[in-house]
Amino acid sequence: MPSCYTGALVGGMILLASQMPGFVDHNQPTPADAPLDVAKADDFEIVLEKSGFDLKTIRQGSELVPAIYLASLPADLGALDQVQRKKQLFFSAVLPLVLRANEKVARDRTKLIRFRDRFLDGAKLRPGERDWLLGLADRYGIGDGDAELNDGLFAKLLLRVDEIPVSLALAQAAVESGWGSSRFARHGNALFGQRAWTEKAGITPKERASGEKHVVRKYESLQGSVVSYVHNLNTHPSYRDFRLRRASLRTAGRALDGKLLAGGLLSYAEIGQAYVDMLRHMIDKNRLDDFEGAILERRRVVTASS
Repeated sequence: MPSCYTGALVGGMILLASQMPGFVDHNQPTPADAPLDVAKADDFEIVLEKSGFDLKTIRQGSELVPAIYLASLPADLGALDQVQRKKQLFFSAVLPLVLRANEKVARDRTKLIRFRDRFLDGAKLRPGERDWLLGLADRYGIGDGDAELNDGLFAKLLLRVDEIPVSLALAQAAVESGWGSSRFARHGNALFGQRAWTEKAGITPKERASGEKHVVRKYESLQGSVVSYVHNLNTHPSYRDFRLRRASLRTAGRALDGKLLAGGLLSYAEIGQAYVDMLRHMIDKNRLDDFEGAILERRRVVTASS
């Protein structure tokens, strides 16, 4: 729905674990999704340095992206007056979250394609496999759990179960959250300005017109916001053009293109084409295309509840 607007790891892990609350040493038993709460930008910079997180080398494709998952953005991030520093910290915070959300979707897509190919070859799917597919269809808003497995269902699923270009997600997060300065980002972990329709589900916009009922949805963590955003683009009727454009790229064997696919988001904001132009400018100005090939470090370093 429309918004209100928008490496492999190296040494030092043990030292960092002793210095930063919430840092997870994976040689020790830890709860899944243990959060990393970083109060200030200075503290986040320490985490990045100790974990070997360097956007420059990530852009060059010479390092993996350390799996640093912040529970929330540093409270003072939006108030930083050094523009480049603010940008670096913002993208460092959001990039791992986007990659993590995309990885989950990519795993489901790979499994979906494997089952589709077997089905089209005439193989009979096992009950557990069939249940998984129908559950996936239900999760993505296709059918009601009673759908029949057929070519059409697989085609509908493949249109929806796919990744979001990293460059586009980063650009929208920056625009919608004002580089983390918006009230919704600071108090509701809302990076993408997604709407809800009950007061308890979100934060009331100060500029909401009389008679309007929407709020900006709030989340327990930044990861929750990113996962919700990915699901929104993959399911909401307003973004069908986005999904069709993405499917065309897949059919042509081309990589996902954030600037091209931004054209399918005319409905994301009331300003329409001006919003698309804003996203494309954001991608170009900040060279966000560099992150399309970024790969998340397989070993989880720190996590945020999602």
